[in-house]
Amino acid sequence: MGDYAASIGTTGFDYTVVFSDGSAVPANGVFRALKSLRFAEILDGLSNTLMVGEKHVPRGAETLHPLDCGIYDGHNVSCCTRAAGLAFPLARVPTDPGWRFGSRHPGLCQFAYCDGSVRSLTTSINPVVLGLLAQCNDGQIIPEY
Repeated sequence: MGDYAASIGTTGFDYTVVFSDGSAVPANGVFRALKSLRFAEILDGLSNTLMVGEKHVPRGAETLHPLDCGIYDGHNVSCCTRAAGLAFPLARVPTDPGWRFGSRHPGLCQFAYCDGSVRSLTTSINPVVLGLLAQCNDGQIIPEY
């Protein structure tokens, strides 16, 4: 078990999703299935990109798959990764049922950024801004947060 998860961006997937019509949604976080990223590929800047964060596990789901299981098991991506952004805001309370980043620290969630710094984000952060921090190469300016 572990208390941290790798950031896979905003899509909820660590790989490019291709639909039956041929359209695709590319992976946009720093952790990807079967592919590593070089620092040079993190175009938004190492100090503007989430790498690892505190993993929310809903109260009562401790040690239960798929929300809390071995973080070293690459076969169960839901155990060791989380997405962040509009569809995946930070958990605000311990009973939040969602698969997301979150913490037992009231009102805060800690993240390691790609530059090695560790910073706390408030759980009330605008989910759009959170998504900009979770994407590694969208080229958008991140407003104050």
